[in-house]
Amino acid sequence: MCRTILLGLIVLMVTVGRVKADEGMWLPILLKEQKFAEMRKKGLKLSAEEIYSVNQACLKDAIIGLVTEGPDNLRSFCSASFVSDQGLLITNFHCIMSYIERFSTPENDFLKYGYWASKKEEESLCRGLMVKQLIRMEDVTDRIMEGTEGLSGAEYSRKIDENGKKLAEEVTKGKNLEMRVQSLFANNQYIMSVYRLFKDVRMVAAPPMSISKFGGLSDNWSWPRHTGDFAFLRVYVNEKNEPKAYNQKNVPYKTTNYLKISLKGVKENDFAMVLGYPASTKQYVPSFGLEAIVEKQNAAKVRIRGEKLAILKQEMEADPGLRLRYSTRISSISNSYLKWKGEIQGVRRMNLVEEKKREEEAFQQWVEASPERKAKYGTVLEDMREVYKELSEYNLANDYFSEAGLNGAEIVPFIGKFEKLVAMYNGRKPVKEASQRNESKRLIGLTKQFFGNWSYEIDRKTFRNMLVRYYEGMPMKFHTEVMEKIIKQYGGDIEKLSQDLFANSIFTKQQGLLDFLESDKADGIKVITEDPLYQLSINYYRVFVERISRQRGAWQVKMLPLYKIFQEGMLEMKRDQVLYPDANGSLRVSYGTVRGCEPEDGLSYRYYTTMDGMYDKYLNNPDDLEYFLPKKMRELYQKQDYGRYADKEGRLRVCFLTDAHTTSGNSGSAVVNAKGELVGINFDRLWQGVASDFCYDENICRNIVVDIRYILFVLEKYAPFSYVFDEIRIE
Repeated sequence: MCRTILLGLIVLMVTVGRVKADEGMWLPILLKEQKFAEMRKKGLKLSAEEIYSVNQACLKDAIIGLVTEGPDNLRSFCSASFVSDQGLLITNFHCIMSYIERFSTPENDFLKYGYWASKKEEESLCRGLMVKQLIRMEDVTDRIMEGTEGLSGAEYSRKIDENGKKLAEEVTKGKNLEMRVQSLFANNQYIMSVYRLFKDVRMVAAPPMSISKFGGLSDNWSWPRHTGDFAFLRVYVNEKNEPKAYNQKNVPYKTTNYLKISLKGVKENDFAMVLGYPASTKQYVPSFGLEAIVEKQNAAKVRIRGEKLAILKQEMEADPGLRLRYSTRISSISNSYLKWKGEIQGVRRMNLVEEKKREEEAFQQWVEASPERKAKYGTVLEDMREVYKELSEYNLANDYFSEAGLNGAEIVPFIGKFEKLVAMYNGRKPVKEASQRNESKRLIGLTKQFFGNWSYEIDRKTFRNMLVRYYEGMPMKFHTEVMEKIIKQYGGDIEKLSQDLFANSIFTKQQGLLDFLESDKADGIKVITEDPLYQLSINYYRVFVERISRQRGAWQVKMLPLYKIFQEGMLEMKRDQVLYPDANGSLRVSYGTVRGCEPEDGLSYRYYTTMDGMYDKYLNNPDDLEYFLPKKMRELYQKQDYGRYADKEGRLRVCFLTDAHTTSGNSGSAVVNAKGELVGINFDRLWQGVASDFCYDENICRNIVVDIRYILFVLEKYAPFSYVFDEIRIE
């Protein structure tokens, strides 16, 4: 299957500033010619072929992307790596926490006590989770752009897709492979990635939240950190060692390569390399785009998520039992909230908008200096600015729909799942009764699942606040008629409105909804379509489709050729410099050194933390569950029973910092030393440096890594079984 992705529709651009020493997320196929010499100077001991090759086993074979079932099942959300020849994967706990939550019951609380398989028969299938392994990467610019001369807009895109599908036919037919073509530098370059996609992935081991989420929300995006954010999965295949959907006869995957583990640890200024699948960055956003993203879009999303967090924390304090059910959700909401907040502060601190304006002035001066350049690029910057004025309004509307509408209250997307059933009864073409019964049966399962993990009062209050946020934050043209009517009916009393809508809706009553779905529906589905909560929720979707999505897409199409021309100009002006493309979910290599930083005046961070600090946090916060330390871990600390994992001073190191350039999607990425040996797993960044998605600052951009020695300590000394530990090869 082929996926041709046109990146750069909104904000891809190249700035004039120089690439800093350790900046960049580099394509492995271009590493040898672009950065390898510099990496060797910093201490790398490997050859370029030991990092990426199609002719021999190399590091890229061990690096994995975590993906989920769906229309875009090659879009990774986290990274992982093989650490044994039996398909054993290591990643972050927070990447697979939702699966641990699903497995947990009041009788078997895996979040509280950890998930520890003692044999392969106890490894649990993670339904919907898949992993991708890169087979090869290739520059296919000429193939993809063939026949596009003179085309623009929709015709250009159609030709690109046509070429991509033709290429996919050649590459994947009969080979059980998947491929994805992605554009770089606003469609001036195209890279093809060919993957092997594994569909049987099982849970093997994960520590309890008291280890894997130690410090919780309080320590998120911050330092010093003492979080053991790791977990183990296993990939299963058929007897031919080929990817296959779950089957009891499947066997562990015999890997072509896996990472060897070093117990030597790291010291300050050591070379470090991060390999993974970073999701996206916006290093090349123009000044007007950056200003809109940070001061409008991010600011709005921070306000919205701040209200969600306040509601969740208030309700969880009143009912501690909600903590288990909402742990994943509050973690997800908080993670983005703090990231966006950090981006706002970082961009302002670096005065980045003004800096980019100066860079754009330099570009325009370069253009004006040549009649040929003036004819080609003369007005492109101003043309983009004008189009972006329109596009930015729809970008903001899209964010409001996503944050306050679709992903506001959980009841809204749940109600959206009933639209197919409604269409079956209200559509122009008759639908077979068997199809209606099957759809009702599907919804019965979804309903039971939804109510098993849902809080009426949390969602009512969230629905109330999100309705206000959407109504006040969006211009009238994005309001729905139903919304205006109901708010007017209640005289603007949104509290009373939310109470009545929830109290009287069939969608907030599990048994009533199940009874309806199990009935013969002789009276049709008016009980659904006449429900005010249904009407209000469904109209979010309709406004999005009719007034946001189409218009936003149209402006993006207008922007596409302008970006391409502008990018050509910037690449021409900077032809003597080595540039890296924005992250886009493809395999990337980042590198740098192990080192601390001084992120604020008077604040200095050492490059590592130890279990001493972890124990101090426990002692200083005796009533805070975020800093609870299990009894066995306390005993190990008191005895200083660290075994071979202690450093030269006899301390157990927990986490360390490097200045490698990372972003979301790098969670779970392998961090290796100069010899390519695993020394840690990447899991976070300092909040002061998260603006590195827009501009890398070598003085404060740091990624946070859990030390592999701490992981092994937990496996050997704390885990109830040695099953996983015995499988791992230690150098």
